[in-house]
Amino acid sequence: MSSGIRRRSVLTAAALGSAAGSLALSAAPASALGSDASSGGVLPAEDGYELWLRYRKVQDSGQLGRYRKALGSLVRQGGGPLQRSAVDELVRGLTALLGTKVTPHTHAPSDAALVVGTATSSALIRALVPAADLAELGDEGYVIRRVTEGGRSRVVVAAHADRGVLYGAFHLLRLVQTGQPLEHIDLTERPAAPLRVADQWDNIDGSIERGYAGRSFFDWDELPELDERYTDYARALASLGINGAVINNVNTPATYLAEPFLTKLAALAGVLRRYGVALYVTANFAAPIDLGGLDTADPFDPGVRRWWAEKAEEIHDRIEDFGGFLVKANSEGRPGPLDYGRTHADGANLLADALRPYGGIVMWRAFVHDTDEKWDRQGYLDFTPLDGEFADNAVLQIKNGPIDFQVREPAHPLFGALPETNSMIELQVTQEYTGHSTHLCYQVPQWKEVLDFDTLKDGPGSTVARVVTGRVHSYTHFGFAGVMNFGDARNWTGSHLAAANTHGYGRLAWNPDLSADELAAEWTRMTFGNDPHVVRTVSGLLLGSWRTYEDYTSPLGTGYITHPPDGSVTGHFDPSPTTTTQFHKSDREGIGYDRTAATGDGYTELYAPAVRDAYESLEDCPEELLLFLHHVPYTHRLDSGKTVIQHIYDTHFSGAARVAGMRGTWDGLRRRIDHRRLSDVHRRLDEQSVQAVRWRDTLVAYWFELSRILDANRSWLQATVAPADTALLGGERNELPVQVVNATGSGLRTDITLDVPEGWSSEPANCYVDSRGDRTVKMTVVPPSAPALATLHARPRSGSVQVLDSSLRSEAKAVVVPPADRCVHALDAGPSDAPVLKDYSRLAPDSGWHEGADFGWVDATPEATDTGLFDVVRRDYVRAGAPAVLRLKVPAGRATAHLLTGDPNTFNRPLIVRVDGAERARSEQLDGREFTWLRVPLDGGHSGREVDLELSSDEEQTWHLSACVVVADGAP
Repeated sequence: MSSGIRRRSVLTAAALGSAAGSLALSAAPASALGSDASSGGVLPAEDGYELWLRYRKVQDSGQLGRYRKALGSLVRQGGGPLQRSAVDELVRGLTALLGTKVTPHTHAPSDAALVVGTATSSALIRALVPAADLAELGDEGYVIRRVTEGGRSRVVVAAHADRGVLYGAFHLLRLVQTGQPLEHIDLTERPAAPLRVADQWDNIDGSIERGYAGRSFFDWDELPELDERYTDYARALASLGINGAVINNVNTPATYLAEPFLTKLAALAGVLRRYGVALYVTANFAAPIDLGGLDTADPFDPGVRRWWAEKAEEIHDRIEDFGGFLVKANSEGRPGPLDYGRTHADGANLLADALRPYGGIVMWRAFVHDTDEKWDRQGYLDFTPLDGEFADNAVLQIKNGPIDFQVREPAHPLFGALPETNSMIELQVTQEYTGHSTHLCYQVPQWKEVLDFDTLKDGPGSTVARVVTGRVHSYTHFGFAGVMNFGDARNWTGSHLAAANTHGYGRLAWNPDLSADELAAEWTRMTFGNDPHVVRTVSGLLLGSWRTYEDYTSPLGTGYITHPPDGSVTGHFDPSPTTTTQFHKSDREGIGYDRTAATGDGYTELYAPAVRDAYESLEDCPEELLLFLHHVPYTHRLDSGKTVIQHIYDTHFSGAARVAGMRGTWDGLRRRIDHRRLSDVHRRLDEQSVQAVRWRDTLVAYWFELSRILDANRSWLQATVAPADTALLGGERNELPVQVVNATGSGLRTDITLDVPEGWSSEPANCYVDSRGDRTVKMTVVPPSAPALATLHARPRSGSVQVLDSSLRSEAKAVVVPPADRCVHALDAGPSDAPVLKDYSRLAPDSGWHEGADFGWVDATPEATDTGLFDVVRRDYVRAGAPAVLRLKVPAGRATAHLLTGDPNTFNRPLIVRVDGAERARSEQLDGREFTWLRVPLDGGHSGREVDLELSSDEEQTWHLSACVVVADGAP
């Protein structure tokens, strides 16, 4: 190899040496650990609310006796609110774990005792632990030590400051939860980085961007009234050593900085403060315009600088320990300093200057991109020229990889490239691209690969972990940010197993030298107990899940292949290879994105020479990243001897099969885990199995259709319905083209049927398809005349040949509309120049009501949008953020208005329809690509009349209307 560097070492560096204080879980024998189900009885149902702070009585009687002797008495002398929180947690936890009431004392009893405190607050601590030893640990470090003094043995949790006592208390409880011996305990811990932050992407309206565990648990309508859940949130963060929380989305309005909102923030900050968690806020860079009434947000404008200085002072007056701001600027449409010809450093320094008098910092996100072609390089190109220009209280927050939290991408080239600029890593705990809360995907192994990656930017050993913990460059601020997966679901994370990612992130932020194996076992013990079979089984499922997910979704670094973001919880979930070709670059000859300097976009040049050379070379490139860095023929041979296309086939099939096996493995835990959590996880694994097959069938079908290379190990038939989104006329014969592709070694006579809803009719078809060939047939389908939405599924059959019938490409999402000649009104809403359904009338913003009109807007008129997506009915719509009145002439008798609402791109707020002042229909909030029909009864009276439909949404929200049809009751 020309670079002199081994292939595997480019991707995964040697593990860092263990820091003082790291403690691997001992391989305690079954007799010592016991089982939560040792009695053989039915375990009480649990809802997961406690997360890993699950304190249950120690089962092993011998271990229980030893713990009671060492920890049965608690001594605490002095200390402030943080130390009180530590003692409260110890009392709560030890009382439950020991099965006996533990109460704090101010003086040591004559027998053994647990002593907690600082050298400053406790004379007993000063006598047991040298104050100089504690001072070396800083404000967050601590010792847990068995000390023998005067013939008495005591367990001591000691620190230089109260915050360290709090972290030490949680660590001691963790040791007891996981069954660790305390006879010779002697631990010294301090965090690897000062910034360990939880980023909540929560919105004011209660939604969560990339949230998959319900809605936000921050109730901004009720704050400053406090909910007990806020305290438990702070406890969960503190238990992991997380010391900061950004409480709002990076795509934020300026509202959070408004004066009335500061009272709410102050109340929340008070709860977090008791657990050592500083409150941060994402700031909208245009806040001086939106809140201050200025006509600019230029960082060089004196008025702008004065506004931010005054705002920082105002916040500090309410929140004395305010952490500072997180900012997303000049990315994905967000405002920023580049709007005024300034740099990112200019923008960051503006806020840093405002915060400096109060000890605050600004975390400036390095996630910037404006075109797909430069996405991988944009952050590097924007920020490396600015190295050394950022203020000392500004820190760049850099995603783990150059794209966007993909299941596999290389470490971001900015790590190690900014020796004069404070840097921290941003990890995504919530599973935006790794299966949401449906798929089990334990991300700690992935994070470890990134953290252990040697950038070589400052010589060997310049790992990402060492860069972001300040051991490579002289940073003043550095650390970790994690985009959290918490919501208002009772168990916090939607899936019980997803909490393992939350735990793993916090523990790695404290100590990135910990291994994935250690953390998986630790979380399992804390969450499900110490039954050795449970620990082995759950840990095994966690540790294998990331590679399994990668296999059936994106092997070899294929890259971004999920459905594009549509502003909904379903975005970035399903496979969508046809809409993401700009990332995987698949064509009929090959696959992969050429990022080499020799023939591609030059991305590989951003790394240190040895890494660059390995990435540039087809022979030395890590195969896990092959298609991220190279475009290769489908017949390119891997080290295994397989071709790329064969590897793609095999991994998709084997990955999906392993998910099916995971269900059986999980079911082997019956009677060892309570039924409620066991059943909840089983249901999610069932859904994951369905989704894994859907991924397999969709992607295998896509790449066979392109390459027409047969799988050496299996064969199949596949079908594609095109277009996948179609409008059908109710009560009439419609033709739906279905392409059948033969992925077998011989020609086949094939029958094709269409799955349709009850009450529909469809005629089967038959055709002959050559080996590796395709044939398109037109299927006839007749839906009922009433407006409807339905999913149609094409199914080819030929004897016993396997069919990839879970492929999304074999489905059509249909909207049924009645023919215009059966309607009183047949209105297709949208811009005047957009396509209109056959014989329908256009309902556009300029369709104003006037004498002699049959329909039209009264007074206020909406806007119109044509997305160009979906079918002729759903591609366009009219919309407004305020009520609008649509007047219709309704003939004598009764009729029904059907209104279609939805959006092909983004989520859709409720559409509310009122008639004569009374609400007649209301839609639910819809995800992107979702639509629904609303039914509104109308009465034309004896001679007909004009009826006003008032269209609106919830306060200050935008409603959408795609179509409106009025059908006389009893019409055919």
